[in-house]
Amino acid sequence: MVLARRDTHEVLKLVDWHLLVCFSALFVVVDGLSETGLPDAIYRHLQPMFGAHVTTQAWNLTWFSVAGSNIFSNVPFVLVAGKWIARFAEPLLMWKVLALATTFAGNLTIIGSVANMIVVESAREHIQVGFWVTRDAASRSRS
Repeated sequence: MVLARRDTHEVLKLVDWHLLVCFSALFVVVDGLSETGLPDAIYRHLQPMFGAHVTTQAWNLTWFSVAGSNIFSNVPFVLVAGKWIARFAEPLLMWKVLALATTFAGNLTIIGSVANMIVVESAREHIQVGFWVTRDAASRSRS
């Protein structure tokens, strides 16, 4: 902004402050949750489900990550599940599995990724996205 000599007041009006607060709060809540020890307790309970063999662990982490990403959104899920990766048979491989699964899973539902929520919020003026129906602004004004 300094180099472009733009008026900062006009640029700051374009910032989505609600989104910044939401995203910041997300990190605070996830860190607070991690401090409670609940994610570690959940992992200890689920550890037998992941199995002992690398292939089994990779597939089970994939399905678990897909579900977790769409229930909690992919960013908070990775922040929590990432702390479990060191306990797997091949942590480097599991990091790749977690990254791939949560990235793809984030595209399955609107809440699967913060980016999806941003797009839907930005399109609010042009289209209504509901659980069962998607309608454009023109059809909304007629009904």
